[in-house]
Amino acid sequence: MSITMKFLPVLLLLWAFPPLDAAGRLREFIILNATNLTAARNTCQSEFTDLVTVYDEQDNMELTKILRDKILNKTSPSAWIGAYQNETHITEKWSNGDEVTFRRITGNLSQTGCFTMKHDGSWDFLICNTPKYFMCYVQVVSQASRTYELIKDNKNWSDAQRYCRENYTDLVSIRDETENNEVKEAGKQSNIPFWIGLFSDSVEWFDGGQSAYRKYSGPQNGIFTFLFQNESWMKSNSNNNFRPLCYKSHIHVSRDERSWEEALDYCNNNPNTSGLLRIESEDDQIETERELRRRRRRAISGPVWVGLRQSRLFGFWIWSNGLHVGPWTNWKGGSQPEHQMSHHCGAIEKMNGEFKWTDKDCRSKFTVLCEGK
Repeated sequence: MSITMKFLPVLLLLWAFPPLDAAGRLREFIILNATNLTAARNTCQSEFTDLVTVYDEQDNMELTKILRDKILNKTSPSAWIGAYQNETHITEKWSNGDEVTFRRITGNLSQTGCFTMKHDGSWDFLICNTPKYFMCYVQVVSQASRTYELIKDNKNWSDAQRYCRENYTDLVSIRDETENNEVKEAGKQSNIPFWIGLFSDSVEWFDGGQSAYRKYSGPQNGIFTFLFQNESWMKSNSNNNFRPLCYKSHIHVSRDERSWEEALDYCNNNPNTSGLLRIESEDDQIETERELRRRRRRAISGPVWVGLRQSRLFGFWIWSNGLHVGPWTNWKGGSQPEHQMSHHCGAIEKMNGEFKWTDKDCRSKFTVLCEGK
């Protein structure tokens, strides 16, 4: 059956049913009965995806609420999460999860700390609780660009991160010399160094998630991490019996590469998936990017197929299940490909550090993103 015939029924339904509310639909949190960490992680991996990676304050608050709701007595007031201490390696990380591909620092770091930009554009290493001005950024999707805002309010690095995430996009990340110069120009109003989004520590996540969110409280002398009812984290060396907080990702990544039509058949016929991935909101896009960054160890490179498809006759784009594309979109260049100039199948591709939607030849073979059941 041709692709056109496959899509004819859904084209007729385009105006009959509005898009669904897609907020938070691609990841699910689960809490289990108290057990030791080894058993907790084995269960999370075998039945779901893994112990949870906590990406932001909203995640932490939701997980704490789940923990409070499930605790019926005081015997297990804490829960395992997926953070652990890498005892042999400290790494540099950007607050927003970008890969660290550009540096203006010298020497090898051997301790936890955060970074400021100085007046000449070089970066300095400081203790994170030092009060400083800080630089936020906003990602402008329609223009595929960033705008920068120097906040002239003294905050420590963590409070600066929280402020930027609540009011902008995040603390600024810098991916090349051009961006470094842009941030330097935006920070000329400050005569003293200001925080940027780079920090270094030894905390990693069991699932490989690239999360810069931390909420440790008090002395930390352990390897593994548990969450308290008051939303704070503690480290533990012991294999105590706590409730594990697992998560299930509803994004399935294929192990091989296929054409778009082969991808459609694969996702529709796989018993664990319900079709090609659709991205209906910014939340969906963020969750997809987290999954792609999480799987860097699998060396996924190049574009990945999603459920975007263009009508050859009318030129509009739809998802493979028949839903309209939009109102939220993330096209390369800020607008959908022109009808007569475009290829007719859609993929996500990393461009200048950003994951963007783009049109591709439907016969090309890429890794596939499906919606997991």
